[in-house]
Amino acid sequence: MSFTRKRLATAAAAVALAGLVAGCSGGGGGGADQTLDPANPVAITVGTLPAGDYAPLYIAEQEGYFEEEGLDVTIEIIAGGAVGMTQLYSGDLDFSSATWTNVLLANSQGFDIQVVREGTDSNKEGINGLIVQADGPIEEVEDLRGETLSVNTLGSATELQIRDCLATEGLEPGDYELVEVAFPDAAAAVSQGRIAAGFVPEPFITIGSDQGLEPLFYASTCNDVQRTLPLINWTTSESYANDNPAVVAAFKRAMDRATELAIEDPQVVVDILPTFTTLTPELAEQIVHPSFVEDGTPNLDAAQITMDLMIQYGLITEPLDDLAQYAWTPPSE
Repeated sequence: MSFTRKRLATAAAAVALAGLVAGCSGGGGGGADQTLDPANPVAITVGTLPAGDYAPLYIAEQEGYFEEEGLDVTIEIIAGGAVGMTQLYSGDLDFSSATWTNVLLANSQGFDIQVVREGTDSNKEGINGLIVQADGPIEEVEDLRGETLSVNTLGSATELQIRDCLATEGLEPGDYELVEVAFPDAAAAVSQGRIAAGFVPEPFITIGSDQGLEPLFYASTCNDVQRTLPLINWTTSESYANDNPAVVAAFKRAMDRATELAIEDPQVVVDILPTFTTLTPELAEQIVHPSFVEDGTPNLDAAQITMDLMIQYGLITEPLDDLAQYAWTPPSE
């Protein structure tokens, strides 16, 4: 199969890793099978980004699911999943959105991060893509040879995804240059010819279509491997999970309910997006929405595939042992 231009919309997100800090927070106590007291809620801080993949967090807050579980949630906007890893480890955050790439890279550096719940996956065409000029010189992947392309952050899930997609079509890392351009700036960089193509999530593909841009291919479904992988997950530090199993269980239950609602009633997602993003109600209706994962069990098969790709493309140098230790399970299981 050869990639040619596809005139639809897309989205995705991920990020790289920063420096090492120490310490961790605690204070929820209790076993995972114990429920918290809504009359005396446990305060937690959750790091996230203002994009569609993270809608269940805001739905859980809006619908009162956190309150019913005995949680008093503060939502903090973070720079990305990599930064979230350092903030979990330092105790500035109790939970954070991330990707398996973030989690594995963090653990390779000794951060001890666990995935609590999968959030979104790649099981939908149009949720992310590599945009090019619609009437420009890039007609197929081979035309990218010798060109400069962008991802939002190097050493991230977006880099991993793009490199794997291009390799499927015969382009290896040395055949092109990959640079960092923030998602909101990628369209202008492509339009002005500063880069040949840019990886962006929704709503930037839908927005780009009004600027003479279109996806060359959809990264989330570019090959059989990417099509099966999760995108966003929800994480905590191993230390926090060990000290607060009841809090982690309560957080997961609330997110399970919110994700189920997002799947069953997409209008809930449409309505809530303008409350925590810059999307207008009209644009919230138009974009391709994320593929939310109903069964949030940490996907260890996908973690293994991700680790293999990270080694293949140089994001880590050695495999990590026993990936199951990076998936949170209640102590009783």
